[in-house]
Amino acid sequence: MYKFNDKKREITFDKYNTPTPWMNYLSNGTFHTMISQAGGGVAFYKSPQIWRINHYRFFHLPTDRSGFYTYIKDGNDYWCPTNEPCKTKPEKWSATHGMGYTRFEAERNGVAVTATYFVGEFENALLWNLKIKSNFDKKLVIFPYVELGMMEFMRELQWQCYNKHQLSCYNMGDVLVYKYGVEDQPKPDETPLVYFSADVPPTAFDCDRDEFIGSYRSEENPKNVENGKCTNSTMYGGDPCFALELDIDLKAGEEREINIFLGTAMTEGDIQKSVEHCKEAGFVKKSFDALLAHWDNYLSRFQCEIPDKDAQTMINIWNPYQAERNFQFSRNISYYATGTFRGIGVRDTAQDILAMVPFDIRRAKDKLNLLFTQQYQDGHCNHYCFPTEGWEPVTRIHSDNHLWLVMTAYHIIMEEGKLDYLDEAVSFYDGGSATVWEHIKRSIDFCMKNLGENGFPLMLSSDWNDMLYKVCRKGRGESIWTAMQFGTVLRMIAELAKLKGEEEQVYLDIYENQKRLVNEKAWDGDWYIRCITDEGKYIGSKKEPQAKIWLNTQSWSVISGMGENGMRAMDSVKKYLDTPLGIKKIDPAMTTDYPTKDENLTSYNKGCGENGSVFCHANTWAIIAECILKRPENAYKYYHQLLPMIAQQKAGEWRYKAEPYVYASNIFGPESDKFGLANVSWLTGTAAWMYIAVTQYMLGIKPKWDGLEIDPCLPGEMLPAKVTRIFRGRKYNITITKNKRTFIAADDENENIVI
Repeated sequence: MYKFNDKKREITFDKYNTPTPWMNYLSNGTFHTMISQAGGGVAFYKSPQIWRINHYRFFHLPTDRSGFYTYIKDGNDYWCPTNEPCKTKPEKWSATHGMGYTRFEAERNGVAVTATYFVGEFENALLWNLKIKSNFDKKLVIFPYVELGMMEFMRELQWQCYNKHQLSCYNMGDVLVYKYGVEDQPKPDETPLVYFSADVPPTAFDCDRDEFIGSYRSEENPKNVENGKCTNSTMYGGDPCFALELDIDLKAGEEREINIFLGTAMTEGDIQKSVEHCKEAGFVKKSFDALLAHWDNYLSRFQCEIPDKDAQTMINIWNPYQAERNFQFSRNISYYATGTFRGIGVRDTAQDILAMVPFDIRRAKDKLNLLFTQQYQDGHCNHYCFPTEGWEPVTRIHSDNHLWLVMTAYHIIMEEGKLDYLDEAVSFYDGGSATVWEHIKRSIDFCMKNLGENGFPLMLSSDWNDMLYKVCRKGRGESIWTAMQFGTVLRMIAELAKLKGEEEQVYLDIYENQKRLVNEKAWDGDWYIRCITDEGKYIGSKKEPQAKIWLNTQSWSVISGMGENGMRAMDSVKKYLDTPLGIKKIDPAMTTDYPTKDENLTSYNKGCGENGSVFCHANTWAIIAECILKRPENAYKYYHQLLPMIAQQKAGEWRYKAEPYVYASNIFGPESDKFGLANVSWLTGTAAWMYIAVTQYMLGIKPKWDGLEIDPCLPGEMLPAKVTRIFRGRKYNITITKNKRTFIAADDENENIVI
């Protein structure tokens, strides 16, 4: 059904009707498109909340509509190279996702079409390149089509009956233009016009969706495609679309190339310039070549050759590619997330930055600086924010947000080997500014000022496990996991303080006190307790009837170095939580009346979400913990079973449903009747942390202040391993034959390392 081509960094599908739409993200950092293996998807300029270009009907039937379609009208027959949405299908077909592009290859009645979609760096436009060839003389009519929507998706749902009459869609020469001019829209002066054009003159066009599609029809059978001609409809109030009619005469054996441009620009004059640029000879090829060169350069910073070829495919290609898309889009829009309410989460994005650090240090710093602008002078942070949209942030205070900032700053310093970044000045959300160093010290201060009566950090509005907000509604609940996260970053900031020539012992003293509390109050005999409720109940204890053991406090007891019984805790993870499809978050799953009917912890069904699913993000920390414990077989088992193609093979394609080339957030657990169903793929913290787990802990190649540490934890299935890693401007060729720690000093001129 699918095949990886690692040389080209592609995956090809030979059937269109995958269990769910299997997506790709095309982007130049400003103009973005999410596109499926069947041509469905959505394009947006900067933000899917306020500048969404076309309709995409999440969760509705028929699946995966609408999208970016080209109808090939051949006599009375018509079809699409994307396969969908026409009822008439190609006789031969394949779809391919690559790095920033998606390609469709299809044939019917002697006509072969290759359609390649991508977003280039030179214009804010989705380019789709059509190469059409026929075995016979043909007169074809080509209809490129996009169903437009109101840019503010939520307002469209609520007020479309009035607001759609403020929309305009019209022809400007050979260019169709869409104007979203609704009153009281956010940032009207920054709202672009949208355009649609081709590099061959159109015979006709349509801007009115109802005129093009017809009554009681859909994208499957547009009236004007059946009729073979557009009607030159404009749209000044109503439901807009872009449709072009391109009449093409083909001689037998002749290949024609047509380029379609769906783009944005601020004025009609800017549109004219953009379209003229797109139509220049060689523009599309230059744009595509630049896209390929970008990803060649980006991915070259870390490459490996190992016996496990599935793992190699993920490490070299799809994991860093997915992590980069996470870095761009946070948790904003995917097949699972409608892109309507999530902005940039401080917790989410701080973790996503970790996987950007080895690839683009300046990009990582800039994004972290944005997060620092969401920190208050007392050290806490907004939960998530909307810098593009200009909306008010979500101000809910969690016990972990501010601590992720410390960890991310530490990773940046270790990668760069310089302290300069700590001296950059960044503003606080509530006024004033301070250096990065002062910002992260405030994170520590806030945590110290918000300890509970047992001495652990207060849960506040919850920690990383969002469902735990119910244990702390009275303000007394404490998070033992946050104590471990706190300990992890205390050691980091202590190291930074020493490098800066400042007092480090104060941080180490806090660490030792938290460590003592973790072992005295949180050890339950076989594992570590998860948290303490407002009423003093210990959640995650063997004394409790449900949710006895939680994954995160076991793995982080090792990551933090706090757990004197960390190995035993991780043994309990293997005994009670591991499944053939990954490690469950808790066991046993909870009913909706635990701990009481009125104060229940969850409404999730058993085995779903945070109630006993395999939470893939949290699995990455178990891999890291096993590497710290020097147990390569356990680490490899936990890593290998969550490789997307392996998980899909074990669960079955129909049950797993999600893409076999990117990680999911969670997989339904064994207490669910749908054990193996993957959820929320693409935009998940699993991507960044899985990359950190495999590159810095399993392969063991970790930046340190004074050089590069190589401390692998690899089973026989991954040995020998050959790695190239660009570090501080030098390319290191590392061959790992055994699990032995080696250190490459920053001033060591030897770039070929064998251990």
